[in-house]
Amino acid sequence: MIETIQQNKLLSVDETIELIENGQVLVVSGEESLLKQLPQGKWIGGTIPYFYLENEHGRMDKEHLFVSNFSDLVDEIQITTYEEEYLENVCANGYENGFNFMILPALRDIHLSFALNAPRYEKLFDNPLIGLIAGVDLEEFSNGRLSKTFNGMNGQEYTDSAVVLHAQLPSHKVARLEIINVFEPSNDLTIEVEFDGFVFDECIINGKKQNLYEYIKENDIDISYPLVCDYSGATVNISFQRLDDEKKQVVFYAPLFKGEKYTNAKKFNSYVETFKAKSSGFLEREANIIYNCNCILNYLYGGLDKNSIGFSGATTFGEIAYQMLNQTFTYLAIDEH
Repeated sequence: MIETIQQNKLLSVDETIELIENGQVLVVSGEESLLKQLPQGKWIGGTIPYFYLENEHGRMDKEHLFVSNFSDLVDEIQITTYEEEYLENVCANGYENGFNFMILPALRDIHLSFALNAPRYEKLFDNPLIGLIAGVDLEEFSNGRLSKTFNGMNGQEYTDSAVVLHAQLPSHKVARLEIINVFEPSNDLTIEVEFDGFVFDECIINGKKQNLYEYIKENDIDISYPLVCDYSGATVNISFQRLDDEKKQVVFYAPLFKGEKYTNAKKFNSYVETFKAKSSGFLEREANIIYNCNCILNYLYGGLDKNSIGFSGATTFGEIAYQMLNQTFTYLAIDEH
């Protein structure tokens, strides 16, 4: 008997294969070697080994796959692979009523292109565009291992392409996309950059050109807290990936853009307690969540490997909620129209 799971669950490879072979519509996250074992079918996937769990603390798990099943919710689907040059069509190619679920590889050209250009995509806000940036074991990532995306329909895997599940909902249902961002701007400093990118050395800090790496070191800035920026009225986080001690550069999980002004986020008394309180308080008012994901940095700094917020999900190297986000909790709800 096939169990229908609208909630998110860690499953074995065999359990996932059984769902695929029975025509279920899935989004799957997990270790590359496990995703390679799955047959063709109605699924898309991305690599990531970190998960947070509803009734226990989260963990890195390279033996199971994290599966979200949309089968009972959707009337029709299309699964498409997008190269960078065609990604601007991702929303225009969707259904009239539904949602578009996208997985991108981390820190590749297509990732930067999406982060830079998504606000100008045709029909961006007609239906929710939700998804994640795939990742890998952080230690392996720092040593050059690439994340991958998987198109289950054709059985192909990619390091430089997006995979998208276009889903149509029944006429009496409507998709709703929400984000939880616990960070606020401090306005203690202003950072501006002279080009769009993920990696920086010299920036304009408080009106003066300086090396950003050296400024962070000299001022003991806590990079577990993101930079924040006002993008058309919305507070958006830009998270630090790492400080490159050899090159004296700063590497981010999302791009910084020329013409924008960034500042550091206000600090909490406790990152763990603040994140848990704000996210749990918000989520307990929701009844119709069918998918959620959370940033790898909230997992690390927010203690999701030691705590539960009452939901299960895969972590990400960036969240997609109409545009590129970092250090947010993102979820998709299906409501009565």
